[in-house]
Amino acid sequence: MSDKKKINSYCANCDNENKHSVLSEKDINRNSDDYHYLIKYMILECDGCGRISFRDEFVDFENAYPNDIGDWEPDITITTYPKKERVKNSLEYSFVLPEKIRTVYNEAINAFNANCLLLTGVAFRAVIEAVCIENNITGKDLAKKIDNLVRQKFITEKEAQRMHSIRFLGNDSVHEMSVPSEEKLLLVLSIVEHLLNNLYIIDYKLQNKLETIIGQFDEFEVLLNSKIKKLEKGNELPLAKFLEKSIRRLNGNISDFEEKLKEEIGNGNYKKLSIGKIDTFGNSPIKVQHFKII
Repeated sequence: MSDKKKINSYCANCDNENKHSVLSEKDINRNSDDYHYLIKYMILECDGCGRISFRDEFVDFENAYPNDIGDWEPDITITTYPKKERVKNSLEYSFVLPEKIRTVYNEAINAFNANCLLLTGVAFRAVIEAVCIENNITGKDLAKKIDNLVRQKFITEKEAQRMHSIRFLGNDSVHEMSVPSEEKLLLVLSIVEHLLNNLYIIDYKLQNKLETIIGQFDEFEVLLNSKIKKLEKGNELPLAKFLEKSIRRLNGNISDFEEKLKEEIGNGNYKKLSIGKIDTFGNSPIKVQHFKII
């Protein structure tokens, strides 16, 4: 059985306080005419996961107070390394974020965990700026940019109200050196992560799992290419037949996509199909544009 000294201490890996074995320790006792204190340095091993950590206890004998039985107890400040993180990088799939946004978001988290609350407020505001830059949203200031995010349908009016709250907090941090509370910053973090999830991460997770509405030609092109792969060269069909059930993903805008497809074929930008005949198909008496697989 191990005879190592045991103490309770925080483990950053387990993220709780549990039993640790003391691998090594050293005390530094200073007792001068001016001040009396003791520093206890320890190297610890978590009994749960085996992680090595460092701990120091600063015992301030000059700041003592009587306990319930009348003995004087000095004030003790305990610090452990690695330090406990205020928040972890809780945003799942953060690797899919555009580089600028991911960089600012990670720096905001790092500042928060380092207890740099003023810088955290500024960094969360910068995340909103980065989102605007990434999506080519312009405006004379951040307030206008947030409003333009709504106009261009990136966010809702309700989400814009929350974005303005982050702007106010960030402005107070920058211009008034007002340090936001941890409670406020945790609320801001949840707003920021909701925004990033909505704009980037959910769509990534939906890929090849759920059908979504297609609004851009490049998305339509990916869908069309996947359908063409299943057919033989020389087949000449209307666009609706190529897409079949997936036509619902165009949300009633098949005519717009068909016109854009014809334009791209004519310009030589799309080379998997050629423009075919205009004729009826199946039992329908209506003549429609056909496309031929090259």
